[in-house]
Amino acid sequence: MTLAPKDAERLLYARYVEPAKSPTKYVVGFHTPTGKVLAIHRTVAETMVWFQPPEPPRLDGVDLQSEPNNGNHNINGPLTPLSRPDTLRARIDSATALNRFLDWYDGVAASDAVPTTPRPTDFAASYAHFQDLVTQKSGEPFTRFDEGLIAAWESYKPRVRDYALELLAADQWTEDQIGSGEILGKVISAIEIQATHGDRTNNMVFWQNRFGHAQRDHRALLDAERDERDKQRFERLFFDLYRSDHDEGAIFEGLRDLSDGKYPLLAYLFFLKDMGRFMPIQPTGFDRVFSELGIELKTLRNCSWENYQTFNAVLNELRGGIERQTGLKDVRLIDAHSFCWLFSTLLRQAANGELASGGKINERHLGAREKSIADIKYSVNKTVFNSNGQVVPRTVKEKELRMSDAELDKRIRELLEIQGDRCAITGLPFQFQGAHEDSNMLPSLDRIDSNGHYEASNVQLVCRFINFWKQASDDAEFRRLMHLVQGVG
Repeated sequence: MTLAPKDAERLLYARYVEPAKSPTKYVVGFHTPTGKVLAIHRTVAETMVWFQPPEPPRLDGVDLQSEPNNGNHNINGPLTPLSRPDTLRARIDSATALNRFLDWYDGVAASDAVPTTPRPTDFAASYAHFQDLVTQKSGEPFTRFDEGLIAAWESYKPRVRDYALELLAADQWTEDQIGSGEILGKVISAIEIQATHGDRTNNMVFWQNRFGHAQRDHRALLDAERDERDKQRFERLFFDLYRSDHDEGAIFEGLRDLSDGKYPLLAYLFFLKDMGRFMPIQPTGFDRVFSELGIELKTLRNCSWENYQTFNAVLNELRGGIERQTGLKDVRLIDAHSFCWLFSTLLRQAANGELASGGKINERHLGAREKSIADIKYSVNKTVFNSNGQVVPRTVKEKELRMSDAELDKRIRELLEIQGDRCAITGLPFQFQGAHEDSNMLPSLDRIDSNGHYEASNVQLVCRFINFWKQASDDAEFRRLMHLVQGVG
């Protein structure tokens, strides 16, 4: 007898109501009343259940498998505990067997459950300490991840990753390239990123030859260019990592053995694969901040798949704490990583008496949102300066700025808050300077009454293209026409 996955899924929905996360094409998972998780593979012929230890007793119709085969990249987010090496997998033969298994699994005592992800002892107190250090260093407290000190120091990582993926071009790899050196060369290029301008240098891996070849994290890759056997082995693992669904744990351990356990290198390679699940690591720095947070996890000299999975699970767990302390929504894994790394750096600087040396962040390092505010203020002042009635060759309508610089700054921030970072006319979300993909979506300060002046009661923030389209049109009439256009869509 065989239980089809779609029938098992119906039973799971009936029992647990809501999945733990949005189902993917391949995996759907659920929380149990005891706080554990389980999941099934949706596209195989038989019902296979991933679940957390311990092993079940002998149950009719439940066949425990010898391998978990849990390298599926859809096992993430709330299902992350199922990506651990000690995850179990069972084949379920019938609906009766599934209910029998679930009755057992739901009733497993908490003392028998798999150890939970290490958590901070008092995150509220640690966050207060973090805020104090940030304020001492920059003169301003942390408010968001896209502005201030954390943006200045940490926002480069996704940009480095984007560029690295361009260099990697893994979607163009073919299996017959394995052993040729082409794949290895692309991986090395994706590591050795040195910006000629801006801040797109890769410092997530110690690759520069500053202290001798032996100290470089990717030394083994460079050596493999002259060793045919290691070249073949590396390229096979890289191909499996980026171009296959092979078990990620086995790939990690294989790369660890070949690269002398260079943890930052391996974490960076997995970060390139999936920024939603894997983060870079510098063990000394993260051990420092984990100790401060009261998290019992050591990563230094502990390069293993299990340790790396726990590391990412800890960061995933911290997202909720950050959201609760800040009121921010949708804190990403990379945000939790940035929080920890900034905290760790400030802890080190404080211990070395270097904290006060930073001063306030200069304009070059302002976050994207702050850059947009500065850009809006500059644009308004330029518009006012150029509108004193001169002929160029037409007469420009006179406009006055009836707010001080501080009042203008305050009003722009108020409008961003009131409007929820969205255009007042279209409701489209703004993009911000330096992190934007479309300059037409940058915020622009518009006079509601085009015959009036720049004063607090007569301004709104709109997308740049809307300000250009609106020109001197009546605000109400322009809104009416825009709504007609939107209605056609």
